[in-house]
Amino acid sequence: MKLIVTGATGFVASEVLRLAVKMSEITSIVAVARRPVKLTGPGADKVRSVIVEDYGTYSDAVRADFAGANACIWTVAVLPHHAWSMDASEVRRVCETAVAGLTAMNDSKPARPFRFLYMSGTLGAREVKETPLLMGAYIMG
Repeated sequence: MKLIVTGATGFVASEVLRLAVKMSEITSIVAVARRPVKLTGPGADKVRSVIVEDYGTYSDAVRADFAGANACIWTVAVLPHHAWSMDASEVRRVCETAVAGLTAMNDSKPARPFRFLYMSGTLGAREVKETPLLMGAYIMG
């Protein structure tokens, strides 16, 4: 199984990577981040560090790394305590990079079925038309 992990140097994704390298079912990991992913120890050879400047734009080389992937765990997000001080349009832009990333992955001929897990914050709304309890003004709807 080939796995893509975005936001790979972040708190949650670092733990996802640590666990993923230990799984024999996962043979290849594309770790997407804005800076290099440095992983050592058993299984580290499964990881390919891919650097992007912006999660909304993907070069042909990055798209080639996505080819044949079976799944993606998307952890790129705005932390709630940062969002309060950010412009709503910037928060929305960061949230919308997930759509750009998924589109790039889909265009890169992933394995079928391709699974996409979007990691969200606590108290996130489960329905598109439902207003979240936390930071409802920042919904993408």
